[in-house]
Amino acid sequence: MTTVRRIAEFAGVSKSTVSLVLNNKPGVSDEMRQTVMQAVTELETIQADDLLPEKSAYLNTTEHKSQALSIMVLHPPILRSSYVFSEVLQGIQAGVEAFNLQLRLVVNDPDASSQHVSHLYLTDDYLRPDGVLVFGAQQHEPLLEQVIERDIPCVVLGREAKKYHVSGIDRDEEYHAYQLTQHLINLGHRSIAFIGGETCYDYTTNRLKGYQRALEDATIAPDERWVYLGDGTVATEHILDANLNVTAMIYVNDSYAIEGLAVLRERGIKLPTEISVASFDDTEFSRDHQPPLTSVSYNLFKEGQWAVKILLDQIRHPFIAKSHLVFNAELLIRESTAPPPTL
Repeated sequence: MTTVRRIAEFAGVSKSTVSLVLNNKPGVSDEMRQTVMQAVTELETIQADDLLPEKSAYLNTTEHKSQALSIMVLHPPILRSSYVFSEVLQGIQAGVEAFNLQLRLVVNDPDASSQHVSHLYLTDDYLRPDGVLVFGAQQHEPLLEQVIERDIPCVVLGREAKKYHVSGIDRDEEYHAYQLTQHLINLGHRSIAFIGGETCYDYTTNRLKGYQRALEDATIAPDERWVYLGDGTVATEHILDANLNVTAMIYVNDSYAIEGLAVLRERGIKLPTEISVASFDDTEFSRDHQPPLTSVSYNLFKEGQWAVKILLDQIRHPFIAKSHLVFNAELLIRESTAPPPTL
């Protein structure tokens, strides 16, 4: 039987909220009530025990392994946004607990020595995990290539999965960047800067493509100087000092927005009366900033949960070559964007 605790973990809400919903008590919004009931339905439909494989069919050395399946999470050595990783990791943890798995967190450092634990986990049969989750979005991933070469079931998050020929939680980054840019265009902006990020990350490249396509579709001829990648502080200063008369700025994510908005604050530039600002990820910074930032919001907790489920499906059913799940994102329009000032 599904417990209140398990429903709460799966839905990402408190146990008291679940109790109110299940007992049909007041004090819970319709949206929250729907979230809880959807979690109940999913847990009843997808039982954890049904998803767990017959371990002996997938372990090369079962006499040396514990009965619980082991999942290794490869994460970047440097996190531009600890909030994003924290939210995804909470989802992974909820999935791991629901399915009674072992969880290992390992730094994904391609420059590490051959004796680094990440290499040992992938080469030593005794330590080899039953599945691997790869978090992050760098375009070149030597450790991911090792996972694929060793035929270890794998799911990637926060990147394009299709080009690696593995399972993944995908996002339509280009489309959502297009939507965000189109929102600014519809407000009347015709000079929009794209700020921050590194091209070694998939999300930077894809968000930039969406921005550029929106300008093209609106027949706006962009100034190549509107795009400045790299550090958010340096990029924002460069855009302002170049006197490009931009009326709106899109930051590649909230980490870069934090840096850039500090520059706007120092220069006394007010949002949105003097310049509109939008970003991606919808972290606490976006929500708590004054004014709150227009942002593209991803369901990070659910991404982590479903990554675990997809990985377990792949471990249990070797006939599944790969699975791709594309999550919706929501454009949250807030007070940081408005029509441009009259020149």
